[in-house]
Parts: sequence; structure tokens; C-alpha cells
Amino acid sequence: MKSLYRVFRFSSNIHNQIIAQKSPYGNVTDKIISYVGQDLYKQPNHPLGIIKQKIQNFFTNDGITPKQDQSYIPYQVHDNLSPIVTTYQNFDSLLVPQDHVSRKRSDTYYINEGLLLRCHTSAHQKQLIEKNIDAFIVFGDVYRRDEIDATHYPVFHQVEIVRIFKENQFSFNDRNVQVQETLDDLKLTLEKLVKSLFGQVQMRWVETTFPFTSPSLELEIYFQDKWLEVLGCGVIHDTLMKNSGRKTEVGWAAGLGLERFALLLFDIPDIRLFWSKDERFLNQFKAGQINKFVPFSKYPSCWKDVSLYVDLKNWEENDLHSIIRDIGGDLIEKVECERQNKQKLQNSLQKFGKNFTK
Repeated sequence: MKSLYRVFRFSSNIHNQIIAQKSPYGNVTDKIISYVGQDLYKQPNHPLGIIKQKIQNFFTNDGITPKQDQSYIPYQVHDNLSPIVTTYQNFDSLLVPQDHVSRKRSDTYYINEGLLLRCHTSAHQKQLIEKNIDAFIVFGDVYRRDEIDATHYPVFHQVEIVRIFKENQFSFNDRNVQVQETLDDLKLTLEKLVKSLFGQVQMRWVETTFPFTSPSLELEIYFQDKWLEVLGCGVIHDTLMKNSGRKTEVGWAAGLGLERFALLLFDIPDIRLFWSKDERFLNQFKAGQINKFVPFSKYPSCWKDVSLYVDLKNWEENDLHSIIRDIGGDLIEKVECERQNKQKLQNSLQKFGKNFTK
């Protein structure tokens, strides 16, 4: 299956690469293409760059557990992998079902039928495991068609962490024992990571489901008087490991969003501020330091109501969000879609002397 991989390196003309390969099937817009290669997470004085460096420092210096220390392998850091990936990398290699909603054009930015802008840094997981890399971290920008509000943006940033153990690193040659020991190491590692960033906070593990891990978990923390999910993780699925040529080993994987951590730690109220060029925002932050964001004036709110007819059989709300975002940019702070039934619509139109017959 290695022949299904196509590797794209960053270059000055990555925008031209996307445009040249875009087919009528592609739905990635010029606005989204403009974000590719901006690399906010590589800017040391940017909130995302600060969080990235703190996570990288943790796994380089403090993230070693007793189990890992028995035969320690340092994490390889990858932060320059192209966001252009194949559908195989983004979905099939991760065992995502063919009918999964994330494959729809309403959810994913396709360049053509076989290429897209990655939806998650997990898209590189299998190709790195196949190279017999037993510990790695992937930082990168990811793209998803999403709603418009203060916590969602079509471009955000993730980190993927993976560690794999050999047979001789387990106490018993029993698969159940190996999975449990791997899970224990995963929990210990990520709890230490969260404590290094948030201090002594309450934490709890919640069982969930991901296609490429089993068992799968989410970690929640009690922060600012409420429980918040901060990352997803699990033991790498046996099928994925076997497909990668690693039949006898067991590993764990975790993924988290840099924006999610930065919003909480810097107390930034709106995800769109990360893309601001305003010096009143950028000058508040310095490499290695976490300080609370100080609000500054911005445009006053102005609500606009728009009514339109849609074919509900083919209606995808994210299509409307994409159009609005392309035209209005970040001046559009929130979009709420309210659906009215036929009778309500007729009553409304009759007030204006209209007759709704269809």
C-alpha cells in the first residue's frame, strides 16, 4: 500500500501546486489556499508558537515515564510535512469508514478526488510508523469546513504524538497485558503534560470511539468552573499496526489542538484573533511566557438577517458558511441558521400580502 502515498514538500509555490491540481471536484477556495504556509505555530512570539514549544520541550525533557526509560527512544519532531495529502492518508490508512461524515465535501477541503488539505495531523501516522519510527511528534496546520463562531475556524493547528513499544518492553507476552500497560503509559504521559501546562487541575478520562485507536479515550480537565475536553487518544488499532508492518508491537497515539490549549491558557476569547495582524494583539506575547490576553477595541456588533429558499435534500449548512466566510472574512463573527417550516413561512409571507403555494 506504500505506493498510495504521494509526498509533497513545502515550497514557495505551494499555492500554485494546489491551484494547478484543483479539479471541478475540488472545493478549496482561494481564501483557504491563502492560509496555507503561514505557519503561525512556528512563530516563537505567537501564542500558538509558544504552546507548540512548551509541548515540544515537555516531550524532549520531562515526558519520560518509567516504562519508556527502560529503553528510551527520543521523539522525532516533524513540523514541516505538507498539508496536501491523499484521501488514502487522511481516511483509508486510519480505517475511517467509507460512509463517515468527515469524507463528505461539506466537511473536507478537497483539491481533487484524490487529494485534499489534511483534516488532522493523524494523516501522517501510518507513513511514519511504516518507517519504524517508534516515537514521533507531528505539528501542523489542518483544514475543515466548519461553522462560523468564536471557537471554530476553517484552519487550525494540531499536534500528534505517537509512541510504540517492542515485545521485550512488556512484563508478559500477553496481548491484553501489553494493551493495558500501553494504556497506562499513555495516561501517565498525558496527565504529566496537562499538569505541566495547567498546573494541579482535576482530570478525568472518558471512554470514546475513534476509528484508528482501540480502546479510545478523551481527557477532560476541570478548568474555569467547568469540565472541558482537551485531547483525544488511545491504543493504536491492531489493524493499523499490522497494515504498517508492525504486527508484534503495541503503541499509543494522542492528538490535541494548539488553539484549544492557547484559548484557555492565554484567556483569548475568539479563535480568529490568532490570525490577527494587529500589533495590539501580537505585542502582548513573548516566547516562553504565558500571560492573560488584554482585550482591545474592535468593530461593534451589527446583526443582519438574510432569508433564502433551500432544497433540504441537497442542503449543507457548511456550504453557506464557506460562502459567507469567503466574502466577509473575519468581520463575520457568528452565523446562526434558523429553519422555518412551510406553514410558518406562509404565515410570514401572508403578512406582506404574498401567497406561498409551493
